[in-house]
Amino acid sequence: MADARESARPRARSEATRLRDEERLQSRPSPARSGGGRRTSGSIPEGLRRRSTGLTPRSRSGRVPSLSSRTTLAERTQGNFTLAGPEETPQLRTAHEPFVQPGYGDLNPEYEQPPNAKPVWSLAKPLPRVVRPGMVPTKEELLKNWEKPQLPAEQSQQQGLNVDPNELEDGRIEKSADPRKMAAQVDDARQQRENNFVNKLLAGDGTTTRLSRTASSRIRRPSAPGEVASDQLSAVPEGEAHSDGSGEHPDDLQHDLSDEPLQAVPEEIPEPGIGPEQLADFNEFDQAALPEDLHPLIQDLVEEEVHNNHTVWSVIRTHHREALAESLAVFIQLTVGLSADLSVTLPNTTNPNTTAWAWGFAAMMAIYISGGVSGAHLNPTITCMLWFYRGFPNRKMPEYFAAQFIGAFVAALAVYGLYYDSIQQYLTFGTNASTTSIINSFVTSQRNPWIGPATAFFNEFLGTVVLTVTVLALGDDQNAPPGAGMNALVVGLVVYCLSITFSYQTGAALNPSRDFGPRLALLALGYGSDLFTNPYWFYGPWAGSFCGAFIGAFLYDFFIFTGGESPVNYPWERTQRAMRKSKMKWKKRLRFSKEQGEKVPV
Repeated sequence: MADARESARPRARSEATRLRDEERLQSRPSPARSGGGRRTSGSIPEGLRRRSTGLTPRSRSGRVPSLSSRTTLAERTQGNFTLAGPEETPQLRTAHEPFVQPGYGDLNPEYEQPPNAKPVWSLAKPLPRVVRPGMVPTKEELLKNWEKPQLPAEQSQQQGLNVDPNELEDGRIEKSADPRKMAAQVDDARQQRENNFVNKLLAGDGTTTRLSRTASSRIRRPSAPGEVASDQLSAVPEGEAHSDGSGEHPDDLQHDLSDEPLQAVPEEIPEPGIGPEQLADFNEFDQAALPEDLHPLIQDLVEEEVHNNHTVWSVIRTHHREALAESLAVFIQLTVGLSADLSVTLPNTTNPNTTAWAWGFAAMMAIYISGGVSGAHLNPTITCMLWFYRGFPNRKMPEYFAAQFIGAFVAALAVYGLYYDSIQQYLTFGTNASTTSIINSFVTSQRNPWIGPATAFFNEFLGTVVLTVTVLALGDDQNAPPGAGMNALVVGLVVYCLSITFSYQTGAALNPSRDFGPRLALLALGYGSDLFTNPYWFYGPWAGSFCGAFIGAFLYDFFIFTGGESPVNYPWERTQRAMRKSKMKWKKRLRFSKEQGEKVPV
């Protein structure tokens, strides 16, 4: 037996070597060459076979071949060596496509809607890129520029710089020891880009047309087996009938029109410059026509959503779907997190680090639940930060706030009811039991008497700074966003890390709704004596987290972010203009008179 095994080993090794050699020979290019060492382009010489590129069920060596071709790391990452990994391949995206039964899309038109029909400020994927009022000049600014036109790179030339206007428009500005020279080039570049943008709009370049549903990246699935989608059919030109009367030529049936290059259509060159009569009719640049943070030029680009609406409740849900999703996600997050806190407090034997894991995975679950609908902000400070720095519509903010606080309030009541018997048992027979331990399982506070207000404030402040910077980095599509579906997991791990880092001193709320909702629930349950006597409930979860969110977003945009939707990248005069516009809008809403500043009776 041993001799048989020993004799079999060389044969097995030689067989594997022979198979590897055959595969290596088949993968090599043809060695046949013509005169002068150049490869012939004719037929393949005898004795050599071209290697088939089709996929076979199993190779000769018994291994299943890979779906993707063998490429180098540089080719897969396109030269970008990053710890975030290479981009998603088409094969992987196709593998994630679900089965859709024929006729489902006809009965549920919402399913066939493009996934990017509207912007969603989500923590589950990269944040949208939107045009905000500070990025587009007003009609008054355009009229002023028309009355006093400037030559390209005029301000740069006044500073004695010899620059190319095209280079300035592309943003290629060299750094200089003199800030005035860089400022002149920046102003010239911005003015050239804005003038070109407005010229395209006035020339009818098609920028303001609505997005078509057929422009979606998702291919419409055939509604029946063997049926070909209408957008994949090639047009057949009409011509003279064939001799057999069929109207088709056999050669035409085999002719693929997609191989023919499209003929260029001559375009009319618009007249240079912008006239005041054109701007007078172009009311979209009027500041009074800005109901939201998004500019109307971009609001026209956003296609209206398509909804199924099978029942009456579906109509109500359509108009409040984002708030309902946000409330459900907060409810799930706090139900898991608060239950974990009680599970550690009541037996007094569990490792406290388990609560950090619970809060991290609870945040991940919440983002998976509502990330594609409401964005899963889960936090009023995140909502406010996205409004100020990324253009989240301010009309949605009150509804988001109400949903977040209601979800937290109901979650605290549900958890208290679930653990009511255990809480009573703990308070009656527990060793060193006190109502403070129960309160600390629901709300955050100064965990030790030596922690002063300044320490508590900066604990929440610094923790929220780290959270905000990480959230914006994950949402920046020009940084290193994780793959599809990975944002929720990464944010959950971030919450876990912040919990074990900042929870010792205050409990690490980092979120006003996470603290205030359960605090109101305990107040309703009779725990009112110790809830609001300490002003921490305001300067910790509220002031600390709000300041941390805005400072953290400012730091990320100041050091890294290059998008124009951030006020950090606005010109200062545009920021002042936006502040004046917001102030006038609120005065108009509150119906204050300009003369007396008193409310006008209705």
